[in-house]
Amino acid sequence: MFQKLKKSWTKKSHDPRGSIFVEYLLLLTIVGIGVIVGLASVRVALVNELIDLANAINAINT
Repeated sequence: MFQKLKKSWTKKSHDPRGSIFVEYLLLLTIVGIGVIVGLASVRVALVNELIDLANAINAINT
C-alpha cells in the first residue's frame, strides 16, 4: 500500500501542470494588484479634475 502511495506521490511531484498553475496564479495576483493601484490613481486624478471644473464653473457664476 505504501509503495503505491509513494509511486503516486512521486508521479504527481514531477507533473508540470501544477507548477504552471501556480505561475499563472502568481501572475494574475500581480496583475490584479496593479489594476487596483492603477484604478485608485485614476480615481484620485478624476476627483481632482472634477474639483477644478467645479471651481471654474463657480468662478464664472460669481
